[in-house]
Amino acid sequence: MKRSRLGATILVLSAVVGACSSGKKINEGAPGATQPGVVASTTSDKCKAEAPKATDIGITDKEITVAVTADIGSPFRKGLFQGSIDGVKAWADWKNANGGLACRKIVVKQYDSKLTDTDAKNAMVDACSSSYALVGTTALFLDDMKPIETCKDQAGKATGLTDFAVLQTAVEQQCSQWDFALLPGQGACPFSGKGERDYAVSDGPFQYYLSKYGNNVLHGVWVIPIDLESTRSSSLPGFRYSQKIGIKLDQEFGASGLQTQSAYGPFVQAIKDHKSTYARNGLDYLGTVFLRKEAATQGVDTVKVWDCSVQCYDQRLITQGLSAVEGQYVWISFLPFEDKGSNPVLDGLLQYDAHPDGFGAQAFASGEAFAAAVDSIVAKSGPNGLTRAAILDAARNLHNFDAGGFIPPTDVGAKKGSPCYIMMQVKNGKFVRIEPTKPGTFNCAAKTENIRIDALTTFKP
Repeated sequence: MKRSRLGATILVLSAVVGACSSGKKINEGAPGATQPGVVASTTSDKCKAEAPKATDIGITDKEITVAVTADIGSPFRKGLFQGSIDGVKAWADWKNANGGLACRKIVVKQYDSKLTDTDAKNAMVDACSSSYALVGTTALFLDDMKPIETCKDQAGKATGLTDFAVLQTAVEQQCSQWDFALLPGQGACPFSGKGERDYAVSDGPFQYYLSKYGNNVLHGVWVIPIDLESTRSSSLPGFRYSQKIGIKLDQEFGASGLQTQSAYGPFVQAIKDHKSTYARNGLDYLGTVFLRKEAATQGVDTVKVWDCSVQCYDQRLITQGLSAVEGQYVWISFLPFEDKGSNPVLDGLLQYDAHPDGFGAQAFASGEAFAAAVDSIVAKSGPNGLTRAAILDAARNLHNFDAGGFIPPTDVGAKKGSPCYIMMQVKNGKFVRIEPTKPGTFNCAAKTENIRIDALTTFKP
């Protein structure tokens, strides 16, 4: 393994960026929406007209095999992205219960990338030989894309293996022409990995805080993940942009995912010294639990905004943080589980995933992106049009995708995320939707702005 500091398990997902199709609260996911691949395959007539056949690796007359790869087996953070595995399996069960996909049953193969580059690469190699596509990939060490990009189809042509990922961290994955994520990397491609880079950042949650509490009120302390260059690069553009538009920097610290609560003492002391009104931890939910518990121990009472994004939308934040995490803000880019009954895709997730989390929700939506691409192939070429070349082309042409309203409109093919968001807050030990308040909707009034920085030198641990 190239990297020894496995605290890199802690990933920042704070910037879901790109272009939004509207500048207001939206709901594209009403029952009966025409988005392909939402509830049941719409290709039954095609199946009657043409008997399915084995058309490529991972495609038989009866089954479509997809692979999900996630970091779950490392002793440093057991089950880190188990939600992604569970989410893809739940999606497959839901689709199969509603008629399958392209006249076939979906079969899921799972791989544990174990927070190592070797295991991530081996998973890609094996999936190339057995699966039609990758769905729900959540692997922090996926920095060698050759097994994906040179993967051969059944005719022996190197057409590649299309990846419908949850997130992208390494530059190699972000800039690969075979990789499409619902949480795409913020940075412009191509990129060498060193030097200044343009990043697209949404201002939505930060403008929400500034509007709520007023200008010249918020100033604070940031905790930055330092174990991997990719996690620093994922977090710092959003951090720097929020500081640029009005949340003043008091002090910032680097932290490892291997640290315990005691290491957070100096961070909290800085909050006290500056009488900070804002605090953000860029590590996983456990880092936020440590920060909040230490703050409670030291009697911090000046912070108005304890900020976190999708990694904190996790029941473990509440069950482990208890009263210390009361008031925690968490912003997400999919309908929260508390919206049950407002959207059929969300209801499908909740029906088939017993313990959903934020990454599982995104993995479920990644499955729907794959299904939309498959349905577009079947609509054009029938159930025997499924080839690896066809799914890659379909992914590249998947625009304005919203998973039946479960996520905001996202340009998957152009690798542009959406600035639309939902703000949640922990109140009385529960996640509560606070902006917008109406179930099934998103706030899409946010803008996407560019910021140019060298993410590896703007903060030095």
